[in-house]
Amino acid sequence: MDKAYERNKIILITVLITMFVTSAAWVGIGAVGYWSLYKEPPRFDVAVDCPEEVVLGDVLTAKVSVTNGGGTNLKLENLDVYTDLLLGFEILSVNPKPRTTEKIVDYVSYGIARSLKPGETFEFEIEMRAKEVGVWGGDIDACTPMQTFITHYTEIEVVDAAPTPAE
Repeated sequence: MDKAYERNKIILITVLITMFVTSAAWVGIGAVGYWSLYKEPPRFDVAVDCPEEVVLGDVLTAKVSVTNGGGTNLKLENLDVYTDLLLGFEILSVNPKPRTTEKIVDYVSYGIARSLKPGETFEFEIEMRAKEVGVWGGDIDACTPMQTFITHYTEIEVVDAAPTPAE
């Protein structure tokens, strides 16, 4: 019995040490991987230039500008425009033409895949026609391949054409 007990004790100690060393190694590998990916998160800004109010039937252009404010190149993967903003409008065109356009549950994703040097700005234009009266607002997200993103909330009011005064 003593030999079997000693042997089982050695096996148990060996298993526990192996589990501890293996776990520590995986935690270390994960920490190094996380640090290498996120040591300096991409720094970029998003601005949207569009009118706050338009008349029903008018055509407007929303200009989305993404600027690399960091010290390294930035890979911009896609621009996502949420449908709450788009519901009051008909999209006429987008410029430059995206590589892909996907309609996902609550947003439209434009695949742009651009690399921006430090200080460089990418501009994306969405030409729309106001088709329904109301206040239409939603997010526009600029996303990197690692899904780091910056959100800009945009709101546009569509009003009825002013009645002409009676003469």
